[in-house]
Amino acid sequence: MSFPSATVILSNSMPREHQGVAASLVNTVVNYSISMGLGIAGIVQVKVNPSLTPTPEQLLAGFRGAWYTGIILGGLGVAISIIFVLTHLQSLRKQGGPPH
Repeated sequence: MSFPSATVILSNSMPREHQGVAASLVNTVVNYSISMGLGIAGIVQVKVNPSLTPTPEQLLAGFRGAWYTGIILGGLGVAISIIFVLTHLQSLRKQGGPPH
């Protein structure tokens, strides 16, 4: 959901000749974020389960650690989004309300 919505929002706020650049910027940021999240989750999985021949319980513990990492990163993204929305609303109130 992040890619299409961010592409539409950013391309609507850009002039027509720069909409392609804006869409590729969104694509780059989304793919970079996905790869960083996978890298962090992979590191957590290896640190939780460093064995080369894990038992099923150890394997499950590594997967669980990576899953919890994904949950934490998702929650962090939601928290950052809420902070940005609140600061934007606060700046609109200081300017006299949203434009009509």
